[in-house]
Amino acid sequence: MNIKYLDAALDDMIWFREYYTKVFSAGKQNAKTQLLKTERLISGNPSVGEADEHVSGVREYPIPGIPFTVLFRLTPDSIEFLRIYDQRSGFSNDRKR
Repeated sequence: MNIKYLDAALDDMIWFREYYTKVFSAGKQNAKTQLLKTERLISGNPSVGEADEHVSGVREYPIPGIPFTVLFRLTPDSIEFLRIYDQRSGFSNDRKR
């Protein structure tokens, strides 16, 4: 399935790129690799991750090795990436697991 980044996720990607360019450039290649692996994983296994307990039809998948989490949903013809959250902003910490 094809992955489509929604507008809010594009805004998140601006921060993702800025962080790995200006703040932690040593992690840039690993972050890019992990994001691409996550895209392939979700594309091939759209039921990966956990169902979002707040929004029906949305799944959450923490990107391995970096502090970002993908929120996504399935449509008949694509996988929509809704957000790419920076976990350090409190997003994941606010959730009870």
